[in-house]
Amino acid sequence: MALLAESLVEEWLNREGFFTIRGVKHGVDEMDLLAVRADPNGTIVGWHVEVQISFRPIGFIAKLPKASPTGRLSARKRSVEEVEACAKEWVVAKFRAQAKVAMREQLWPGVAWVFHFVHANVRDPHELEVFAREGVILHPFHAILSSLSKRGAFSASAGGDLAEIVAYYKAHGT
Repeated sequence: MALLAESLVEEWLNREGFFTIRGVKHGVDEMDLLAVRADPNGTIVGWHVEVQISFRPIGFIAKLPKASPTGRLSARKRSVEEVEACAKEWVVAKFRAQAKVAMREQLWPGVAWVFHFVHANVRDPHELEVFAREGVILHPFHAILSSLSKRGAFSASAGGDLAEIVAYYKAHGT
C-alpha cells in the first residue's frame, strides 16, 4: 500500500508543478518525498512530504519512546500527554532531525522547507492536531484522490496510470 499511495501523492505533486524525488535515504531512514518548484517570483519552494495511509488503523502513527516497557509500536491506549509527547517526537524524527536537514540542504541549498503529511484514517485524531500545531500541513488522502480524479492534467510519474484509474472510477463508478 505504501508504494501505491506514494505514487499517487507523487503524481499529485507533479500535477501541481513540483519536481519530485521519492525515497531519499540517509542511513537506515528515508524521506518519502521531496518536492521543489519555483514560485512566481522565482524563489524555490520546497516541500518535504511524508505519507502514511491506513484504512483500518490499529496503532498510532507516532511510536512510543525507546524505553517503553510495552514496545514502541504498542497499540495500547495512550494518555493525552503520551499522544502529545510521541506526536511531537515524531515530527522531530520525520522532519527536523539533523541528518534530514543536512540532506535537504545538500540537495537544494538555501531552500526553506515546508512539512506536509498525507494520511487516511487514523486511530487518534489528536495526533493530527499535534502535528498541525507543530507546523505540519495535513492532507487527507481522499482530497489527493479527488484532485487526481480530474482528467486532462499532465501526467509525469508512475502514479499517472493509477490516477487514470481513479478518474475512470469517479466518472463511471456507482
